[in-house]
Amino acid sequence: MSIPTSRSHPDLGPRRTGLVASVPMCGIFGYVGSRQDAPWLVLDGLKKLEYRGYDSWGIAVKQCDQVQLEKRIGKIGDAQTTLPPSGIGLGHTRWATHGGVTDENAHPHLDCAGRLAIIHNGIVSNFAELRRTLSDRGHTFRSETDTETIAHLVEEELARTEDGPDRLVCALIDAFRQLEGLNAVAVLDVTSGHLAAAKSGSPLTLGWTDDGALLASDYSALLEHTRKMTFLDENQAALLTPNGMRVYDVQTGQTIVPVITEVAWQAEAANLGGFPDFLSKEIHEQPTVVRQIARDKAPDADSLARAIVQARETHLVGCGTAAHAALVGQYLLARVAGLRVSFANGSEFGYLERFLGPGALAVAHSQSGETIDILESMRAAKARGTTLAALVNVEGSSLYRLADQTVLLGAGPERSVLATKSFTAMLAMLLLTAHALVDRIGEATALLERAATEIEALLADWRRDLIRQIAERIYCQEHLFVIGRGPSYPLALEAALKVKEVSYVHAEGFAGGELKHGVIALIEPGTPCLVLAPNDETHADIMSGAMEIKARGGMIIGVSPEPDPAFDHHIPVADVGEATVIAQAVPAQLLGYYLALLRGHDPDKPRNLAKSVTVK
Repeated sequence: MSIPTSRSHPDLGPRRTGLVASVPMCGIFGYVGSRQDAPWLVLDGLKKLEYRGYDSWGIAVKQCDQVQLEKRIGKIGDAQTTLPPSGIGLGHTRWATHGGVTDENAHPHLDCAGRLAIIHNGIVSNFAELRRTLSDRGHTFRSETDTETIAHLVEEELARTEDGPDRLVCALIDAFRQLEGLNAVAVLDVTSGHLAAAKSGSPLTLGWTDDGALLASDYSALLEHTRKMTFLDENQAALLTPNGMRVYDVQTGQTIVPVITEVAWQAEAANLGGFPDFLSKEIHEQPTVVRQIARDKAPDADSLARAIVQARETHLVGCGTAAHAALVGQYLLARVAGLRVSFANGSEFGYLERFLGPGALAVAHSQSGETIDILESMRAAKARGTTLAALVNVEGSSLYRLADQTVLLGAGPERSVLATKSFTAMLAMLLLTAHALVDRIGEATALLERAATEIEALLADWRRDLIRQIAERIYCQEHLFVIGRGPSYPLALEAALKVKEVSYVHAEGFAGGELKHGVIALIEPGTPCLVLAPNDETHADIMSGAMEIKARGGMIIGVSPEPDPAFDHHIPVADVGEATVIAQAVPAQLLGYYLALLRGHDPDKPRNLAKSVTVK
């Protein structure tokens, strides 16, 4: 059935384009098929998406042509559902944006007739206008959310749409075209027994199984059920029925042949595997990840090196932890290959787009491949003729599909909000690439093997207990500073980020040479200061800064191959050449982890944070 490409809505006014809304990264999970355990299947799927961040949750199922709802505020981890058996279900974990954290504002939301249940990731920028018009036409609103507006829009479009097997997705597409902003929407229809979904900005993945169809906002939640996935692209929609799925172009209304990808990750990779939490599990997985990159990724490093050589200019771009990896890459390419490249934060890179064009190369760094600042800046760069490369951990993600050349990190699912193994994976790939530029990739492989061995030893020997003891000494402190030079400067930024995002201790990283330019005024007696002092050309200067901090009463925690009289505490990390920056990342990860535990915080789910940042 062809869907009309446009429909007049004179009373709603023209749809404006070009506006960007904030898109919180909430969890979506849906199922329709022959199984009758949809409530439990959806609940389990939402639990796998907890790491994305949320403050309330809800599930809708069909029973006797009625929507049955269960919505609660708070955590879902130990929750059980009281919903009846059903062959169709749709669930959501919500971060509050429009309206407070209440049961009424939790998703799903219903239309007036109670036929449709809607869930939504994103923000409808023009919801106030839409809500006012819909209210004037007699629709009753039960919540403060922008999401409920979509339910009533779909209700109206469903009444206008001709009957047929595609009726639900037709109505959703016509409603979706009226929304401003970046949104992912899913709807359950009790009359047809179908699900439909549409997206722009926020990710949605379809899962193909023999007993039905699945939908999730992150494909790691689908791994238990299938490895055959379809990643919905921008402005695509899908109809999910017990007999299969169809994909549509939102702009034209025409069906699209879906691309089915068989992902490599196994379901057990997303489980705890005997660890108390995902953060500790993923920290301990780093030696394996680094070794795997050393063993398997030389061809990718060679390919990326060729792209850098062919480009007239190269820009390394990332956000958060990925930005710190990109900045380390700038140092590594200069040190190892004598090559000058530029670095930019993803949120700022878009402001440089006028300098870009054919012949430029932008290398985006991202764990999720869904960070909105990276995606927007990369799309703008590509529109100006810039070639895009990506270091990304999630196969099939938006960045993975957007890039002209992709290096899949292969670090496996990262379920803790904190990035750890994806960071060291990026550093390992950048080290390989730097050495590939000068035909010394064998040397890089050996360095990565040594770094993996050093991390493995650090996680197993007395040094892990030493870091815990240091955390016990300083966990009541409210401030911590980290200094480094050269590649250790971005590592100092990353160390501070790890500490503050999981323990909520105020931590700041600085270039060691900036101490006398104001930073040293912050040092008081007893202030803990983490000093990254590898055995390289920065060692003497960074130790000079450490002595200045110590002279003002600071507590010096040295991360260095050898002890020094300036250190109050010494965490030994062996000199493994240019790969030292990889091994030195781990002590701060452990310090942040132990500080979080001592301060009573959940290390996997820090407050106010989500794994994939799709917020502008």
